[in-house]
Amino acid sequence: MDIRYLIVGTPFIIAFFYTLFWIKRWGAFNLPSKNNPQKITTKNEKSSGDLILENIFLSEN
Repeated sequence: MDIRYLIVGTPFIIAFFYTLFWIKRWGAFNLPSKNNPQKITTKNEKSSGDLILENIFLSEN
């Protein structure tokens, strides 16, 4: 293996593991326990911002 690949690839490998470290620290890999269930809410109604964007892209000139 050429040393140039190691020199170029090392910062990316470090950044990958650093990102995994922070994601794990923020609790992204924790499974929800039975004592602390997380509620998932869905929103069926569109907000006015979505309608405005649709009007922009679907308007006829």
